Amino acid sequence: MEQAEKHYLSLNEYNQLEEENNVRYEYHHGEVFDMAGGDPKHGLISNNVSYQLTSALTTKDCSVFNSDVKFYMASVNKSLYPDVSVVCGPPERSEQDVRALTNPVLLVEVLSDSTAAYDRGAKFRYYSELSSLREYVLIEQNMWVAQVYYRSAPDERWQMEWFSGENASIDLRSVNITLPLSEVYRRTELL
Repeated sequence: MEQAEKHYLSLNEYNQLEEENNVRYEYHHGEVFDMAGGDPKHGLISNNVSYQLTSALTTKDCSVFNSDVKFYMASVNKSLYPDVSVVCGPPERSEQDVRALTNPVLLVEVLSDSTAAYDRGAKFRYYSELSSLREYVLIEQNMWVAQVYYRSAPDERWQMEWFSGENASIDLRSVNITLPLSEVYRRTELL
């Protein structure tokens, strides 16, 4: 039996596909994968993080984005959507993928059973290609735990810190704020 030949999309075709279908896709060197919707708890945690970051950064030259904003890594030819992101200073658009940004300082992923391994592994490696990235936060969906990877410069090794429990707070070095886990998981007990 013959194998079906894969069809690879250019970045322009990929952006046109997203625009026409009003659907978000990840772009992996010509292949596209649709983004599955999260459950209500995932959405609430993402919104809680976004709200806390927006409130804390109102006086700083930083913008907080939700999962509708993607980032392009030219070195690996990938466009990916984090759950929450922060860009400080003017947002920089990719020259290759004009609908994507390239200069986050902070990226946040809320982990689900189906995405946890990818978010911890390959997706983190891809995001690490962004020289502006200083912090990558992984938030467990079903327990009060956050894992934070941080670095001061692109040529430094990533370091990692865990935060857990109702009374813990995440120290975000990239934006110099503290994020209480009680606010991250606010009202999730209802879901």
